[in-house]
This record gives sequence, structure tokens and C-alpha cells, in this order.
Amino acid sequence: MTDIPSALTTTPARAPRQQRSQASFERMMAAAEELLRERGNDDFTLQEVGKRRKVSIGSIYCRFDSKDDLIRAVQARVLEAVNAEQLDSIAKAEAEANGLRQLVKLLVNGTAEALRRHAELMRPMMLRSTSDPIVAATGKRSYAEVSERVQNAMLAHRDEILQEDPDRAVRSVYHVMYAAIAGYLGFGSATTTAWEGDWDELKEDLGRMCAAFLLTAD
Repeated sequence: MTDIPSALTTTPARAPRQQRSQASFERMMAAAEELLRERGNDDFTLQEVGKRRKVSIGSIYCRFDSKDDLIRAVQARVLEAVNAEQLDSIAKAEAEANGLRQLVKLLVNGTAEALRRHAELMRPMMLRSTSDPIVAATGKRSYAEVSERVQNAMLAHRDEILQEDPDRAVRSVYHVMYAAIAGYLGFGSATTTAWEGDWDELKEDLGRMCAAFLLTAD
């Protein structure tokens, strides 16, 4: 897994301890998520966050030093949910698959659906990562965790992989798989081609191509 200093990925929120404070904290987070979804970027103020869910600006600053810290806290929560879903789908794929070909198709589908469910919040985070090193580092660590898990699942079928270097092959497969899905969902700075084509066809063809690569000799 990529070694990223933990100091760059620490959630900067001051967690509430009382029930009333927890409710206020959840409203802040919910308001920020709503604004990120609606606008597709982080072009909003903390005043708008407070107004959206009736939270005072003083309460917000009790939990966060800045809007940057609030957005990073939202990112941490989103990535935790995304990774949990992806890791669960990997475990199910391992349990259900009959051989490498079926495993790859299940892994592609599970990864794609987990990312799609959270795409509205992932997109603005991807955009922000180009200018915020903490958001970028947190995203890279999240990506590395799932990437390693997917590759290990494929390498459990090492005897079926016909490429000369199985480790390199599964690494390439995951990079291509993720890039194709991310491109369709509009992650990153180039969003003009987002949502082009048929989603189900993309998943099906991507699964077939990745499996075919692994099962084809050099």
C-alpha cells in the first residue's frame, strides 16, 4: 500500500461528546454534503452551511477551524463509506466466483456500483484534490487500500493468470478498470465525457477485457 504520512490524512474535526452537540455536528456535515452535491464543487461559504441547516456560525467554528477542515471531514466520511462498500463487494465476489474470469467481472461490477452510488460527492472531492494536498493524500490512501485488496483477490488465482508477470498484470488491470469507471462518472478535471455511453455495457465489456488480458499468454 502507498505510504502516506498520517499527518496528511487526519480528520480536522473536533468531535462532539454530548447528544445535542452531535446533532448539530451532523447538521453541519449534512449541509456541506448537500451543497457539494448541488453545486458539484466547494464554492460555498460556512455561512451558507449554517443557514442551510440552521446552525450558528459560532457552532461551526467550535468544530472546524475553516471551511477546508469541514470539507476534509466530509471527504473522510464519504471515503469510509465507499471503501466499506467496495471491500464488502470484494468479499462477496471471492465467495461467489467460480474461477478468475467470473471473479474479475464481479470485481468490476462491485467497484463500479460503489463509486457510482457516491459519485455526486466524489466528483467535487476529486476536483479539490488538485489544489488541496490533504484531500489528495487522503484520496490516494483510500485508493491504495482498495487497489491492494482487489489485486490480492485476483492473485489468489495466480495459477490461472497467463501473463508472464502476474503482479504487474493485476496492477495494470486495476488501474485500467478504475480509470474507465472514473472517466465515465466524471471524476477529475475533465468532465466533458462523463456519462457517455451505456453504463451496463461499460461494466460488461470492461470485465470481459480485463479478464481476457489476464487469461491470455504473452
